[in-house]
Amino acid sequence: MNAIFDTVPCWHDHTPAYTSTLRARRGQSVTVRLKTLLDVQQVQIKVLVYGEIYERPTREIAPVDGQGRWFEADFEVNAERVRYAWQLLLADDTLNFSLAGLTHTRRGYRDWFSLLADYQAPEWVWERVFYQIFPDRFRNGNPDNDVQSGEYLYGGRPVIKVDWDTPPDRRGDIHAHYGGDLEGITQALPYLEDLGVNALWLTPIFESPSNHRYDIRDYRKVDPHLGGDAAFEALMRAAQERDFKVVLDGVFNHTGDEHALFCRALHDHEAPERDLFTWKSQPQKGETPYAAFFDVPTLPKIDYTSPRAFEEFIDGDAAVVRHWLRRGIDGWRLDVAQMIGAGGTDAGNLEVHRRLKRAAREENPEAYVFGERFFDAEHALETGQGEDGVMNYHGFGLPVMEWLAGNNLRGHPVRMTSEELLDLLWDAWHALPAPIALNQFNLLDSHDLPRAMWRVGGDRNKLLAGLTMLMAFPGVPCIFYGTEVGLNQPEPGAMPFCRVPMPWDEGRWDSALLEATRKLIRLRKATPALQRGTLRLLACAPDAVAWLRELTHADGRVERAALIASRSSTPAPITLTLPEGNWVDALAGTEVGAGGEYTLELTGGTILLSR
Repeated sequence: MNAIFDTVPCWHDHTPAYTSTLRARRGQSVTVRLKTLLDVQQVQIKVLVYGEIYERPTREIAPVDGQGRWFEADFEVNAERVRYAWQLLLADDTLNFSLAGLTHTRRGYRDWFSLLADYQAPEWVWERVFYQIFPDRFRNGNPDNDVQSGEYLYGGRPVIKVDWDTPPDRRGDIHAHYGGDLEGITQALPYLEDLGVNALWLTPIFESPSNHRYDIRDYRKVDPHLGGDAAFEALMRAAQERDFKVVLDGVFNHTGDEHALFCRALHDHEAPERDLFTWKSQPQKGETPYAAFFDVPTLPKIDYTSPRAFEEFIDGDAAVVRHWLRRGIDGWRLDVAQMIGAGGTDAGNLEVHRRLKRAAREENPEAYVFGERFFDAEHALETGQGEDGVMNYHGFGLPVMEWLAGNNLRGHPVRMTSEELLDLLWDAWHALPAPIALNQFNLLDSHDLPRAMWRVGGDRNKLLAGLTMLMAFPGVPCIFYGTEVGLNQPEPGAMPFCRVPMPWDEGRWDSALLEATRKLIRLRKATPALQRGTLRLLACAPDAVAWLRELTHADGRVERAALIASRSSTPAPITLTLPEGNWVDALAGTEVGAGGEYTLELTGGTILLSR
């Protein structure tokens, strides 16, 4: 298993006692430190400099935390990403220490520690708990702006107004409008504040004909059926008064087919707007004559071969990215981020994201930009110059839910072991620079996935295990609306069934689940180790896993939080060794002990704190 457990007899991480800064400028010197319990004769640091590995001596210092032996070294941050590892010389052995643990053979660079140059993380996100809202299904604050049945045609079919409690079905899919709006979100802010979340991600709110609004007609106008610009301004004022951050959904891979730029390009082959889209020279029968998202006719793909595409959407003086940041939003979630590019492909994808992020930071130096990359996004996150993070399906959400539920997104059985889960979580975490890893947007479910409660078969304990893991894993936690009250879906599948309307009759809520979720959110927000700490693995058992979050301050003070989660419907045992400290169960409020080996039995999950 290629992962570091807490038993490894040396340590280095990104926290202040071990790394002097995470905000280095290119050319700046950084000090890094290693702690070891081994009887070493010498410690060296290996730094990758312009393609060559330089071995440099270290100097021994007084133990920062009063334990073991500590060594430190300085080096210059001379590239976008500088990689380094440690070498320990013993009397009869030589060991390499990297994020793959202690090994005799030098590991590949992917396992080395790293620092970024000229990157400043939007660190406010580490202290936030997000809540995802699909506006049409969350709350109807003003029935006067509802879509009416037959009001207009979409794809040749009339749209329909649906009663709030009607389960979503295939026929209604994108045509059924439930009436949720921005006024409803504003009215619900006291509920959300009581829940404990303090940041919102809203799926698209711009003028569009469908209920999901990923087919945008006008990017600079809030949809009148959501309350229009006045409702947006009211929501932003109310959110800021309650210290809520707001991130909007940016659809920059495609427009809707009713967008004015596309309509001109489609109907006039000489129109200057023509180069904003990609046109097929010989479309196959039944295909659109233009590149589109999965060849869906209503979603023509933007072509970033065109400078005008950048000017309109990304980084022009009045580009959409800049427009909404100027109006007060705190960042962007980027729809299908991995598909954005030139010529109907993903060509130039990373350059689009670099320019987008640069424009966003010019408007708001702390803007948070994260992308929907459903697969391994390591290549896009290497230097921090593009997205700050991604929706962490690959490195958290998908494997955790497969381990808990025993099935994948399509309902096929999956027999994932606890060891495989920890191995995958570690692999994804350790490959990223620390601030980027802490920026990852973690989630269990969303508007594109089957609801978590559905996948675990209605088992509250399994869902609580997932929510506890969500609050305890490195990255930014996000709850999909209604998960906290046990909201389920009417039948198997993802869209549209996961987009059920939020019930506002509290008699339909799972009040015990809601209270447990409140506790978890409060704990996350009150515990710096869960927000900024490193990750160390503690133990795994057939039906349980445990990991440690650790934050070592510059003066040697250590804050620790231990996650223990079980997927079993009956109490499952796990044996683990806790570091020395006064450990308490932060959720149950009970004393655990002073550290050492423990065998615990539990269902669901819990978090232990060392005080």
